[in-house]
Amino acid sequence: MKKGVSIPINTLVMLAVAIIVLLAAVAWFMGAFSPTATESSLKQKFDAACLQWSSSNCAEANLGGNAGSICTAYRDMTKQSTYDCATNWETVASACGCVEPYGTERP
Repeated sequence: MKKGVSIPINTLVMLAVAIIVLLAAVAWFMGAFSPTATESSLKQKFDAACLQWSSSNCAEANLGGNAGSICTAYRDMTKQSTYDCATNWETVASACGCVEPYGTERP
């Protein structure tokens, strides 16, 4: 009986792993694992909306006319379309970099 040329299973497994690693490296360098321009833009919009509000350490009363823009920016950035800023404004304040107790001078 003639023996044919065969490739050991070890070699096939190593080849499959090498191809997967190569594809992951290509995806990494092509930017598939980095934030998209849209995500970066939404973060910049949120940061801009927080700037003035955070100067008062995110006092609820100072949210005033900025409430719409800050909440909309937070919803867009976190992809939470049903987020209620009126009852959960502390989460937005924390995301803006404010510290408890909100509305007081920063320590």
